[in-house]
Parts: sequence; C-alpha cells; structure tokens
Amino acid sequence: MIWFVFEFSDNAIIRQMQMLKTKERRILNNILEAIGNTPMIRLNKLPQEDGVECEVLVKCEFLNPTGSHKDRLGLNLIETAEQEGRLKPGGTIVEATSGNTGLGLAVVGAVKGYKVVTVALPKASAEKCDLIRGFGAKVIRAGTNLSIGPDSMYAIAERIAKETPNTFYTSQFTNKANPLTHYRKTANEIVDQCGGKIDYFFMAPGTGGTISGGGRCLKERLPSLKIVACDPVGSAIGGGKSGPFLVEGVGKDMVPPFVDLTIMDDWVKFNDKDAFETARRLMKEEGMSIGGSAGGVLWSALHYAKEKKLGKDQTIVVFLPDTGRNYLTKFLSNDWMLEHALQSEEEYRSLNCDKTTDQKYDIIELKDIDCKTLSTVKLGQPLSEIWELLKKEGMLIVNSTGKSEDGDFKGMLYCKDVVIAVISGRVKLEDQLDKVLKPDYCVLSSTLKISTVLKMLEVRDFLLFLKEGSKKIFVLAPADLMSKIP
Repeated sequence: MIWFVFEFSDNAIIRQMQMLKTKERRILNNILEAIGNTPMIRLNKLPQEDGVECEVLVKCEFLNPTGSHKDRLGLNLIETAEQEGRLKPGGTIVEATSGNTGLGLAVVGAVKGYKVVTVALPKASAEKCDLIRGFGAKVIRAGTNLSIGPDSMYAIAERIAKETPNTFYTSQFTNKANPLTHYRKTANEIVDQCGGKIDYFFMAPGTGGTISGGGRCLKERLPSLKIVACDPVGSAIGGGKSGPFLVEGVGKDMVPPFVDLTIMDDWVKFNDKDAFETARRLMKEEGMSIGGSAGGVLWSALHYAKEKKLGKDQTIVVFLPDTGRNYLTKFLSNDWMLEHALQSEEEYRSLNCDKTTDQKYDIIELKDIDCKTLSTVKLGQPLSEIWELLKKEGMLIVNSTGKSEDGDFKGMLYCKDVVIAVISGRVKLEDQLDKVLKPDYCVLSSTLKISTVLKMLEVRDFLLFLKEGSKKIFVLAPADLMSKIP
C-alpha cells in the first residue's frame, strides 16, 4: 500500500505560493527581456592543461538571444533613440556592422516593428547574414573590408540613411549609447557575479564601446583591477602594422573613437590560428561554443596568465562576445581551416578522410596533376577590356602588372560577381575591375594528397593551388583527376 502524505500547514502553503511566484517571474513578456544577465562560468581543463594557476572565469555573452553581447547594444541603441524622439513608429534602422550588431538590431526591430537595413563587411560570415535576413532585416554587402572609401560599409550606410525617409542611423561607432550600455549594466553584472573579486579583465576592442564603457565602470568599482586589451595581429588598435586578418568583430585598420586607450593597462596580440584553435579547444573540452574573437581573447588570457605567473589567489575574467554557431562554414569547418593554412593536412585527414580511397592514390599529389593555369589581368583595368577573357575562363587572377610571372597577387575576379554587380547597377563595364575584386581567396599547397583533394571537392567545384617554384596559380577541376586513373 502506498500512502501519500499531504502537508496542509500554513508554512507549506506559503512555500507553494512562493514557488508559483518564482515560476511566474520566469515567464518573460518577449525575447528582449532575455537579453543580458548571462552566466559567469569557471574554466577547468584548459587552464590546467596550459599550466595556468589562477582562477579563470568566462563571461558567456554567447548565451544572449542571437548569440552575442551586441544584443545588449541593439536594444539600448533603439530604446535610447525612441526616448530621444529620433526613431519614429514604422521607421527604418540602418547600421554598418560585421554582423553581430546587425543581429541585435534585427531581433529588436522584429519585436518592436521597425524595418532594419544592415551593411555588412565582405568577410562577415554567411551564417550571420542569413540570420539577419531570417529576422526580416535586409543585408547589403560592402565592397571592401577597409574603413574608408566610397565602398566601405560606413559610407554605404550613411548614403542609405540620407536617401531613405524616416530613417535612424544607429552609428554604433559614434553613438554614445554604445559605451553607456556596458557602463550601466554589463560591467555591474560582472562585478556582482564575482563578488567583487577580480584582478584582471580580458577583452578585445571592436567599436570600443564594451571595453571602454564597461572598463570604466569596472575600474570605478574595483580600482585595483587591471584591464588587458586583446587585439588581432593586423589590427591598428593595439599598435603594429595594419593588415588583413580573418577573425571577425574585433580589430580595425584605425582606432575607433570609443576606444579609450587610457583605461587599458596592457595589451596582448593574438593571431588567427591561435584564436580559432582555442575556440575549437573550448568547444571540445569545456562544452562551450564560441566565436573566433572569443577564442583570441581566451588564448590571450591564458598566455598572459602563464607568462605573468598569476597565482592561485588571483582571478581573471575573460569576456566571450559571441557564439561559434555563427561560423559553421568558417573556422568550425575543417575544409576552411585547411584552405587558410590554419590546419595541417595530417590533422585534416585524421578528422575527415576515411580509408575507402585506394591507397595507391595517396602517393599522388596536386603537383602531379595536369591542370590549366589561370590568366592574370592588371589591377586598375576597366572591366570592358577583360570581359571576353573573363566570360571565357570564368575567373581571373589580378596582380599589379598583369603578368603571372610577377606574382604580387591582389585577388580574384569571378564572372558571376561581375554579372551580378552589373545587373544590380553597382558597377558598369567602364568601371575598373577593382570594384568587384575579391581580395580573400585561398591558394592551396601543391603537396596535398589526392584523397585530401577528393574530400575537399565534395563541396566545391574547383580548387586553386600554387606549384612549388612557380608564381602561377593553377585551377583544379574534378575532371582533371581522371588523368591519373588507369
């Protein structure tokens, strides 16, 4: 016989009512109420493996609704504009973004009923752009990753804002609501979650709003705290020569207005490889999916803590701005890592290649295949001069001389891109080819084994490679491999 015991005391009733109230408080009115209050989590395996003795805590901003700390910014930019009367009902919001701010604005716009137009960098991941569109917003790709020029995302966003009625240009790089977002809330969350026990705070500047606004509040509440800024190699924010880098959302070819250098106590430079490998490590070993910039910050923090010999009595907080789900076709793809020389062929094969390919083909390398070379054209030529050649070959290499033997490659020119650009009205055939040049392209090593190449060709129509001792770029089509079949 089973007896059920029911407690009808006043205390039991009070407890039940409290539980109901607690449950009721967990029901949010809309998704915007889920922004912020992200957890702080202690790392265990990575610090131990890297010989780091101090306590390492991570602020998990990747758990915001769209997967980044920019949800906080999107909400505050819009609500501030509403309060100040700069954003009217039914209006259009415009922003230049590497992707995450666009996502933050798009989700707020969806809930509040605004149209959102974002201008994204060419290197912004396809995942972020597709998600922005999924929220009902529009995405326009800028013509360059640089901060200046008529094809920069800032110039395009400004033009759209001027030409579109009832529009508010949020301008995250100059809008004071940006640093105030993190001064008023984000930093206070961090201090309260840690009980005021923080010795070092690590973050990478993008617009500078989070590290400067949040950093100022952190230092006001914890005067002894040290702020260590983390910056990609190739970014001008933390000094050094400006150049290309693959990490998104942080670093710039100039120092943004909101980057307050006076609150930075130290700097660490990280490279793409360390950033992406650390992000992948955290996913495998600690179960957290983070973006490449977060990987760069975490690598910087672990490197710094070990180098400075931070002890067991010290605590560091690492700010992890976004999720790895926004980069499934980038650093979480082994093909992409191999293409960008961020992963060895041996590691790639261990993760991707099976044993079904006849082993005799493993002695054949890319350099052993007869392939055609790509024609080379000169930077600055009008499209009309090279159109027939491009139409015939489908793609061309661009350098500064137009002679393939000179190397000095500037990028790729694809027939598809020119057709789209001309039909959409962005360019004319009289314009220089620079307007549709793609500076980011991958040229593989000619020593890759055929089984590796076969795996890569499962999801692409061709591969580019450079033969050792040659300055010519070759293009491999799947049919070229048949020349080695007996």
